[in-house]
Amino acid sequence: MASIKEVAALAGVNRSTVSRIINGEGSFRADTKRRVEEAMAELDYRPSAIARSLAKSNSNMIGLMVTYYTGGFFGQMMNQVQLELDEQQKFLITAQGHHSAEGEKKAIDKFRDLRCDGFILHSRNLSDEELINLSKTTSSFVLLDRYIAGIKERCVTFDHQAASALATSYLIDRGHRHIVCVTGPCDRDSTKVRLAGFIQAMSEYQLVACQSHIIEGDYELDSGYDAMAAIMALPKKPSAIFSTGEEMTRGIMKYCYQHGIQCPEDISIISYDSVDSCRGLYPQVTTIEFPISRMAHEAVLLLTEQLASNVSHSKRSSIEPCIKEGQSVKEIGVLNS
Repeated sequence: MASIKEVAALAGVNRSTVSRIINGEGSFRADTKRRVEEAMAELDYRPSAIARSLAKSNSNMIGLMVTYYTGGFFGQMMNQVQLELDEQQKFLITAQGHHSAEGEKKAIDKFRDLRCDGFILHSRNLSDEELINLSKTTSSFVLLDRYIAGIKERCVTFDHQAASALATSYLIDRGHRHIVCVTGPCDRDSTKVRLAGFIQAMSEYQLVACQSHIIEGDYELDSGYDAMAAIMALPKKPSAIFSTGEEMTRGIMKYCYQHGIQCPEDISIISYDSVDSCRGLYPQVTTIEFPISRMAHEAVLLLTEQLASNVSHSKRSSIEPCIKEGQSVKEIGVLNS
């Protein structure tokens, strides 16, 4: 591999001139720049990104912390962040939080050790206080899909409660009164706010969200399958299901297929969907869109603005929910509900 010394010798200039031209520093005659560029091309010289970052006091590296690498949700998040950073010629460094506060702390320490210019954090386990304290020592980081009042200017959020209320209202407006909500793990913040939206909508229509119609899953396919089995064991069958996770919806639909339950003729289904995985189901499921790609785009934009100005914005970025209609919800008369 050629060295900067060899480039300088071939171009007939000193090493500092080559270095400054590579880093875009100073002004040089067109002939000097041409000779350096031709020498670099002839020797197939590639400047060290690390050396350039040291010279400029930045690394051009951005850290992204996710819970784990598997699954469509995190895959789409990482892909979108990568696409955004490619356009800015920045490098993406990823780390897993491993479902623990300690794992998330280690991921952030990794970003610091590598001198990342900023971080995008999908944090589920660090406390609000810990993240507020991080903001006092780290000028540039963004929280993805999490709202903390004390650092709201760093947050890119989605209104999960409003989304769940919208999905539930969609069912009620089409005549459904006996609705089951299949949730994620009860200790997750995402589960709590989505369930709150379901209860809110039911209450607004003077309907009762009874405990037997709230079934806990874990956002995985098998728990959706088990939830549907539990639904079919209820003394009074519901007319509709609100599933708060697309993988659980796939499990619900699998159970229906295996047991001859027709959707929407026998039961209607509306689902959360972050990666369009419900679009491949038959019938096409009506979904409440969880726009993770758009949120990732907004997170990179917000972080880029932080890096450019070295200050945080005065308000957070919040994305409103919307429904994508499919063929999985049947309109029924109130008397038949």
